[in-house]
Amino acid sequence: MYMTGIAAFVLFFINDINDWKLKKRWIGMSFIAGAFLLAVSAVWMCVLGSGHAVLSGIPAAAVWIVCAAAMAGEIYSLFFSFSCDEAYMGAGSPEERYPSTGRMYALCRHPGVLFFIIIYAGLILVTNMSTAGGALMCTLNLLLILFEDTAVFPAIFREYDRYKQETPFLIPNMRSVRKCIVDFRR
Repeated sequence: MYMTGIAAFVLFFINDINDWKLKKRWIGMSFIAGAFLLAVSAVWMCVLGSGHAVLSGIPAAAVWIVCAAAMAGEIYSLFFSFSCDEAYMGAGSPEERYPSTGRMYALCRHPGVLFFIIIYAGLILVTNMSTAGGALMCTLNLLLILFEDTAVFPAIFREYDRYKQETPFLIPNMRSVRKCIVDFRR
């Protein structure tokens, strides 16, 4: 089950390398395949993992609600806050591509990771997902965004260096929270 999650992240790295260097549209499908494998891995770890649910009853229900809200934030961040074709299929040349800087991406440069960590922490508490399995997936996700933030995004997005100066990497600050709220109110 861990290998399925690892394979998902290998596909995410392949997708980024393709977007950065190879520019083969068909390889862009590796993101979708990786997302599918990650979902399969998560379900597998929740059902057949070596951990055990720490919470039950009302506390577990509250964690499930938080996980559902985090999943909604993850899906919004990854699929609805910008053009998916451009982001995941490699459309557009670097002269035409700019980083998404509003709404969730005003909060921090990688808001999906925050939601990902909340989801996996919650699943560790209310399912059979082991702490080691959840921590492994979160670590792989952090390695992926470090690669994206230092190598891939500066090469494929215009003005990414300016975005890096204006927006926190992962932990929002008061300025970025205010900008995110203002952007959502528009």
